[in-house]
Amino acid sequence: MEEYYIEKSPRSSRWRRFLGLVAAALLGGLIVLLCLPALLPYLLPAADISQNPNPDQVLPWNYQNQDSLQMPDLEYQQTAVVAAVSKVFPAVVGVTRISQSRDWFGRITPAAPTGYGSGVIISPGGYIVTNYHVVEDAVSVVVTLSNGQEVDAAIVGQDPGTDLAVLKIQPLADMPWAVLGDSGQLTVGEFVIAIGNPGGPELQRSVTLGIISATDRSFDVYDWVFGLLQTDAAINPGNSGGPLVNMKGEVVGINSVKITDAEGLGFSIPSNLVKSISESLIKEGRVIRPMLGVTIGEITPAIAEAYNLGSDYGLLVTETPYGGPARQAGIKPEDIIIEVNGTKTEGLRDLRRIISNKSVGDKVQVTVVRGKEKLNFEVILAELEVR
Repeated sequence: MEEYYIEKSPRSSRWRRFLGLVAAALLGGLIVLLCLPALLPYLLPAADISQNPNPDQVLPWNYQNQDSLQMPDLEYQQTAVVAAVSKVFPAVVGVTRISQSRDWFGRITPAAPTGYGSGVIISPGGYIVTNYHVVEDAVSVVVTLSNGQEVDAAIVGQDPGTDLAVLKIQPLADMPWAVLGDSGQLTVGEFVIAIGNPGGPELQRSVTLGIISATDRSFDVYDWVFGLLQTDAAINPGNSGGPLVNMKGEVVGINSVKITDAEGLGFSIPSNLVKSISESLIKEGRVIRPMLGVTIGEITPAIAEAYNLGSDYGLLVTETPYGGPARQAGIKPEDIIIEVNGTKTEGLRDLRRIISNKSVGDKVQVTVVRGKEKLNFEVILAELEVR
């Protein structure tokens, strides 16, 4: 008997295997799709439906585990800056100057706001320190408190020489006030904060941070301010009269001057000077200053050589008013003041610095050059007349 064998084609065998794999893949995918709704709750955390009522809009990164929810941790915000601001911030006020002027026909115009600045309450009695130029020529002043309340303020006293003024409002219950610190303890590089209303009421009580750049800047802006504090904390129009605050939450300066053509050059009146001036304004309504009683001019080496003076530095006395302390002590015109209390007086600033730290009735030792002689005089300071 003959046997017959049929040889299968290798090509058809490969096709069958391929079709089998495709069928298995399709079947597996179908099984997964059918089972997915039942498995999904176990694969993803439960969504907080109470926060988002539409489950279709809940995104995976918005899922939250209720067991892990905690109150926000604000410890990182509890810095010295935040603490200092919170102490002084409620005591910072806005100051609006109400003025009158004359029109082209000489008629007095109705009173209207003509300037805005800042101030700080320094006592529970309602006394406020600000800049003189903020309330200069005001017929009335309106103060805006930290709670938005507007109240009328009386001008207690003004001192153009230091650009300081003291206002007073009616004391309110639980009225906040700031402490005047010791500006003499400030060091260069120390952090300070400027608070005020730059640009007016719209930006009231803005806070900027900087450092003390210098503690003894003197330049010809005021007659009697010496040792101004220099800071790079932003001081802009409207900040005038606002406080400069240290990290202990104490007012160490009253912001006053900014160099307009440079950045980071702001100046504040030191709090130690603010204390003495404000105290005088509150008690007397004015500042009582001592005087030497001389009219003087500064000497330079060129002037000394041209006029063959006996000293190439100092202050040349041109007049000693009758009855004045210098004349009574024996100082004469053409004398050259070279020292006061042992301190060299190379310019008018030096003399002002010395005299401003004295009181009426104090005695000072004045050294002058008269011709080729050096003479010493004891001068009793008198009260400076207000002109």
